[in-house]
Amino acid sequence: MPSHRSAAASLLAVWLCLGVALLGVGAAPPAPPRPSSRCQRECGGVDIPYPFGIVGPGPESPDPDNCAMPGFGLTCNETGVNGGRTPFYYDLEVVDVSLQQGQARMKMSISTYCYNNATQGMDPVPWGLDLTGTPYRFADTNKFTVIGCQTLAYIEGAHTHEYTSGCVAMCRAESDGDARSALSNGSCSGIGCCQTAIPRGLDYYRVSFDSGFNTAEIHDVSPCSYAVLMDVSNFTFQTTYATLPGFNTTYGGVAPLVVDWVVGNQTCDAARKNSSSYACVSDHSECLDSLNGPGYICNCSKGFQGNPYLQDPEHGCKAPARTRE
Repeated sequence: MPSHRSAAASLLAVWLCLGVALLGVGAAPPAPPRPSSRCQRECGGVDIPYPFGIVGPGPESPDPDNCAMPGFGLTCNETGVNGGRTPFYYDLEVVDVSLQQGQARMKMSISTYCYNNATQGMDPVPWGLDLTGTPYRFADTNKFTVIGCQTLAYIEGAHTHEYTSGCVAMCRAESDGDARSALSNGSCSGIGCCQTAIPRGLDYYRVSFDSGFNTAEIHDVSPCSYAVLMDVSNFTFQTTYATLPGFNTTYGGVAPLVVDWVVGNQTCDAARKNSSSYACVSDHSECLDSLNGPGYICNCSKGFQGNPYLQDPEHGCKAPARTRE
């Protein structure tokens, strides 16, 4: 079970889960039966294609209709006003699922480190995300993003070896003495904003802030620091992100996160040898090795479209319908 929690929580459970996940590496799960036509394939305007599926009250609920492959169960929860519904993977909101790219977009909580006027001290609220033992890994479109005027934040993860990196964001005052004048919209190179890449295969991370870098002395200009692993493909830094609560409020406390997913933990060559678990079951489908750790995904062959994980001719890979000119 993935864990999305404040990094202030005990890490013992995280490493126990990691140990259990490592024990299962190499075992190919059996292919589930064909999903029922009764399965819900949409939630809140988001398409939920197989191997994903809406299941019971929680992702680990029994799935009598085989709506999802193991690890791909989502829930369709009521959120907001007017009875709106949103798909979730545990407590992570799912925004989009792509079969062809083998990716899903989710929302991740932003870690904060803010000055508290009442206590005249700093209040850290760091977050982490544990996806070990699941089909998901953080995509390389994500970068560890740190926002602030006097901030040093660290990202720690479990990879082939222990992984730790950090990012510093500062606002050096110009000749007029105002740190805000050094900031520039669109620039994330260390002045008010810093970003760093992550290694491939990463499926766990947590954030921490260095207490030696805080906003106690500049809280009237920049009260908070922020850090999050986020998709930066559409990110543009704004100067107000570093001096006002703009970054947190713009994203509603959660930033977009892209995860790569796989349907097996073997290479395509190895997976094809076991027809009972091989997931590319549609005619005119092909297997693609993952570029982000072990495993594979399926695509329809060139000139075909549909779902390569389904055998039935109606929803599997098929040639597009021709239209008369």
